[in-house]
Amino acid sequence: MKHLGSLLLSAMLLGGIALPAHAQEDEVIPDLADGREPTEVMVLGVFHFHNPGADLAQFKGIDVLEPERQAEIQAIADQLARFGPDRIAVERSYDEPDTLNARYQRYVSGDLDLSRNEIHQLGFRLGKMLGHDWIYPVDFRQGMDFNALMGYASEHEPEYMERFNRYIGEIVALFDRMQSEESIGYNLRFMNLPQHIAPAHAPYAEQAAIGGGDTFVGAEVIAGWYERNLKIFANLARVGQPGEKVLLIIGGGHLPIIREQIEAHPTMTLVEPTDYIK
Repeated sequence: MKHLGSLLLSAMLLGGIALPAHAQEDEVIPDLADGREPTEVMVLGVFHFHNPGADLAQFKGIDVLEPERQAEIQAIADQLARFGPDRIAVERSYDEPDTLNARYQRYVSGDLDLSRNEIHQLGFRLGKMLGHDWIYPVDFRQGMDFNALMGYASEHEPEYMERFNRYIGEIVALFDRMQSEESIGYNLRFMNLPQHIAPAHAPYAEQAAIGGGDTFVGAEVIAGWYERNLKIFANLARVGQPGEKVLLIIGGGHLPIIREQIEAHPTMTLVEPTDYIK
């Protein structure tokens, strides 16, 4: 009797019994939004204007305080202002809102010069332009043992390490050249073009498979990367209110996971920064 369902299905197919003529394309997944007003969310991926040296790829960087670069940043802020975000979120630990906003208020009152950090240069600058009272920190700091992953790969998968090191070298050369020769707006537009976002996630996807047998060193480290980004997304989701526009300014490596969550969320609409940054 436990095989009756399979036997009946086989009989129906072999016997030519007519099945409902509805095309699969006509079926509709229920809408979880349930009439709730959406929140428009723009995620602007950036390179670190003041590189803290925390990434595997080490760039030469540029001095964003030079007059020419300041003009470029102001142009970007003017372009983002056209989006008109109601709230601005930044890559600062979510549990430090008071410290962040004490500095923001000092800047608004004219008592603080902007540092090289993109939180200041873009977040504070745009917030003041738009008359915002508050900047929202959404980052979640979480340790990930990349040294263990690299150590395992060096010992057990030297071909991968050779390929990875070559890739890092090519990335550094590309961005060092672009940052030196092109405007900041050009660089940000390049980073945020949809066709460039998925390749930025490729190293994490390949690293997740490093290991063997019962060793999942790659998957365990990359799981930590996903957990951090999901917690950033959770903080971001708590910032936006129905019908509002939210801008998140964050390192470009976070784009693939956070954008994926926004696109899947029933009451969020993803806005492309490249529609504004020209």
